[in-house]
Amino acid sequence: MKKILLIIGILVSSALLLQSCTKEEDPSDEENTRTLFVGNWTVTDQCSKQTYSVNISFDDDNSSQVIISNYANLGKSAKAVVAGSNIQVESQNIGNGYSVSGSGQLNGEIISWSSYNFETDSDLTECTATFSK
Repeated sequence: MKKILLIIGILVSSALLLQSCTKEEDPSDEENTRTLFVGNWTVTDQCSKQTYSVNISFDDDNSSQVIISNYANLGKSAKAVVAGSNIQVESQNIGNGYSVSGSGQLNGEIISWSSYNFETDSDLTECTATFSK
């Protein structure tokens, strides 16, 4: 009888121990998310009515960021944070008197930017844009 109670006790303890385990996040998942954004994109900018190209590449200094070259067709690069299907350009100075910001969402091979902005000391331009692969 004592052996049966001991075995039951061990089984219950094991079940509780295994149930309390959680899967740790795989650091490569974040890398895979950024991979979806990396590449050459054709931009349709609703403000300027222009179509131009940008390149999104990994930011080697930050595992949650990418670098967007030619942001807003300014010939300069901006850093963006990727979280899942969302991309966020925090307000930053990219040189030549330009500050930029923006946010968008990836859906398949299209990034829809609900906010795609740049400004100089005297002028703020708030746009929307679509990036297509």
